[in-house]
Amino acid sequence: MTNPRPEPELSPAWFLGQEVLRLRRALGWSQAKLANEAHMAVSRIGQIENATIPSTLDNAKDLDAALGTDGILERLMVLVENPPTIPDWLALYIDLESRAVSYSEYAPMHVPGLLQTPDYARTVLTAGLIRKPSPTGGVDAQLATRLQRQEIIQRAATPALWFVLEESLLRRPVGGPLLMAEQLSHLATMADHPAVHIQVLPESIGAHPALGGSLILLALPDRANVAYLEGSSIGQLFEEPTKVARFGLVYDHLQALALTPSESVAMIRLAQEDMTKMSRTQPHDVTGADFRKSTRSNNEGACVEVATNLPAIIPIRDSKHGPRGGPTLAIAPAAWAAFVTGLKA
Repeated sequence: MTNPRPEPELSPAWFLGQEVLRLRRALGWSQAKLANEAHMAVSRIGQIENATIPSTLDNAKDLDAALGTDGILERLMVLVENPPTIPDWLALYIDLESRAVSYSEYAPMHVPGLLQTPDYARTVLTAGLIRKPSPTGGVDAQLATRLQRQEIIQRAATPALWFVLEESLLRRPVGGPLLMAEQLSHLATMADHPAVHIQVLPESIGAHPALGGSLILLALPDRANVAYLEGSSIGQLFEEPTKVARFGLVYDHLQALALTPSESVAMIRLAQEDMTKMSRTQPHDVTGADFRKSTRSNNEGACVEVATNLPAIIPIRDSKHGPRGGPTLAIAPAAWAAFVTGLKA
């Protein structure tokens, strides 16, 4: 059985939109009539009702006035602007994932969550934001959930973990080449884990049955297997045996087209070398860096300045160059953390 309510239909924005739809129909109004009464475009009414572009607070106030709903839509905006950290559809999937005896994932766009470094994961999550995160649903909470899921790899009885990665994602410098090199090194290291099997699908393959979003297959010990398809913000769970079997055939086809695990690790290491070389020649983007002076300096006040607020790199520079800065040394966050730990030891 297909999960009948994918993510948009479980969101507060969707619920608010359906309330607008219900109230409008109860009055016997068309979208054009409501748009006229609320002083907005007809297309905007459709966007709000379907949650394709969620309502704003001003929209909710105008709709309350038009529909005579005494501020209820405005009050619902608290939920729209502060959605739960983990939607119901994702919570269900995470529960099933934690019980799986076998896990198979096809990743077309970025490194799978189970194999991400904290810095890479934070960069991916931050890049997905289209508005300022709320205190309860921000990147930190999402990152904690993602890293907690990785505990499945550390179990005494780790399930078999199979991954097919598009070659193109190895070449995408997420967070900059330095951070990406660190991620690729981690990926190659994870391939040595006895339960982890990583294959790369070469770009030369061209079209194949799984072009589109990511695909995950879960084999479960106490219920039928499931398939999970995910886009940038929408996930859908499939439980109907015939559909799950069809997705299984798609995954088998991908594995047959992909490189062997040893060939894949060689390609990952090559991409890592390329990223490392790129990091030495490509200027680092330090926009937004909050440089802080070291607590120790010479008699003339010159010292090292470090910025630790960027997700991808730790930029370091000499303070004598002033606010405009000078040459900047970039260090991967993990390397900086190890350096600081070593100083304190």
